[in-house]
Amino acid sequence: MRLKRMKRTRSITWILVIAFILPSVWLYAQGKQQVKRAKLPDFKNRQDLKNIFFDNPQARLNGPRQINTAPMNTAGTANPVNPTGGNSGGPSVTGEWMSLISNTTLEDEIKATKLEIDKVVGIPGKFKGGDYQFARLHFSTLAAMFGVIAEYDGDVRWKQQSLGARDAFGKVAANCKVGTDASYNESKLRKADLEDLVGGASPDLKPNPDDFSWGKLMDRAPIMQRLEIALEERLKPQTSDAGAFEDNVESVMHEAEMVAAMAEILMKPEMEDGEDEDYMSFSNRMKAAGREIVDAVKLNDADRASKAVGEITKACDECHEFYRS
Repeated sequence: MRLKRMKRTRSITWILVIAFILPSVWLYAQGKQQVKRAKLPDFKNRQDLKNIFFDNPQARLNGPRQINTAPMNTAGTANPVNPTGGNSGGPSVTGEWMSLISNTTLEDEIKATKLEIDKVVGIPGKFKGGDYQFARLHFSTLAAMFGVIAEYDGDVRWKQQSLGARDAFGKVAANCKVGTDASYNESKLRKADLEDLVGGASPDLKPNPDDFSWGKLMDRAPIMQRLEIALEERLKPQTSDAGAFEDNVESVMHEAEMVAAMAEILMKPEMEDGEDEDYMSFSNRMKAAGREIVDAVKLNDADRASKAVGEITKACDECHEFYRS
């Protein structure tokens, strides 16, 4: 009798457990949110992505892996490209370039110049028929930009390749004073090197072992051509009124920094008339006006930018009149 009572009690206990616990578990399960996940994308049959992504990116890379071992650069330290302070890579870091031209403008100018070189270094007949003159301008611009990068006092792309690129593009620019088979073939090689640089590779470009000077690197004429493009084709029309200024603020900033940097190059001691006091005065006015335009862009002041462009024009006109007379 006692055994039957114990069995009955145990059965009642299990019934109570089932009656109260199972509904609670069911309610908890119903209240718990189900996490919905998107299906994994299928790229295998996407023909529209075939020319965008590589199946094996590492197979597309050329040369050894590049590792930046240069120390962090600060004001007053040696040039990270040339830590010994020797003359193979230019002067030690002074802070000058960073105050004149941004690393963004340097990179954008090199990329834009690549597109121009692609146009003029293509068909041999066209090159020798006149395009060599444009090639000289564009290769000189590249030499100037990589020359600045070699001396740049901040973080900037292509720092490690800048010396070899500077001298290689300076050399081909000098040879493009004439349109010959030799200058065309050299231009094709440098065009390929530039494509590698922009694409992320490191072509084997050796710096010139001779002591560096800006006067040896490039002539004044291509610099003046680039300045004329900046002033006449871009800055003047892009600051002609408030609307034009607003539509072209990035270009105005870029060209203003180019003007300031080119004016600084013109005043290098090794450049033609670089140490002449009158010439330096005109160049300094042009550099100051370029920096004034940059400040105007930052303040969104179209009138101030237009006046500074007028100062560049005035400095150029007075300089030409002074030296021609």
